[in-house]
Amino acid sequence: MPSAEHESPVALVKLDPGLVAWLLANVFDVKVPDYHHARASSTDVRVLVPRTYHADGMLLFCDVSDRPLLAVVLEVQRGWDTAKRRTWKLYVAQLEAELDVDAGLLVYCPDVRVARRYRDMFEFGGLSLTLRPLIFTPNDVPLVVETDLARANPALAVLSAICHGDDGEVDATFPALAEALRALGPNRAILYYDVVLAGLPVAARSRWEAFMTSTLGHEYHSELFQKLAAEHETRGEARGEARGEARGEAQAILTVLDARGVTVPTDARERILACADLTQLTEWLRRSVTATTLDQILDDE
Repeated sequence: MPSAEHESPVALVKLDPGLVAWLLANVFDVKVPDYHHARASSTDVRVLVPRTYHADGMLLFCDVSDRPLLAVVLEVQRGWDTAKRRTWKLYVAQLEAELDVDAGLLVYCPDVRVARRYRDMFEFGGLSLTLRPLIFTPNDVPLVVETDLARANPALAVLSAICHGDDGEVDATFPALAEALRALGPNRAILYYDVVLAGLPVAARSRWEAFMTSTLGHEYHSELFQKLAAEHETRGEARGEARGEARGEAQAILTVLDARGVTVPTDARERILACADLTQLTEWLRRSVTATTLDQILDDE
């Protein structure tokens, strides 16, 4: 599994921040202010105590002078974590206090059951700061099969294919998705193409690649798709080597903790194994030699 930093929806937003504006307006009926451009913001939230909380992504919608008009925190949440009731509030409160703008929390939950639990958790705000997270699931993303829509919004076309990757209907998105990539041009298309391959389940990814090679025929071997294939193969080899090295570091951390008798819950084990940041893994490995609790290892990332 990719680390949270490289989750497909977050990667798409980095390529096209307008995807967030589309989701806010079309899924949640949120009025997005007229803005000139959008830019990423630091995903670190620092508080007075020596600890840093790290969101998956933060986006600022700005006017022509680069003054923020609206801030959005981005999260991809695959599992259940009761701590999110407080940390999500912290993300939003910090942005509003720092930038003096409204801030929203946009959360993608691939599992509708997990999404339902988070919605229920925030249904009653409690006695402290009330938060209304904007939680969406694959069911909230339309199946994009119209070529014109895909060309106009390639990020939405990619997100649609990823969200419906386990559905038999996903194949219907392939023609429009291919046209969206063609409309982007070679240099940008390769970035979106990588997100498609990373986000689709194995079976759907195989059918997508077969579509690109056989159904499109000579078009796939055009200058555009030759570039896509060549660059993807090169990147794939590099990513494979990096993943192998990261996996080895993660296993080393778990081995050290096991030898020292430190209990590692399933969610923490999955987090360590999912991390692809070698610098972070090396730091965790260094801490695992002397730490007595998981918090001492995984905090302040």
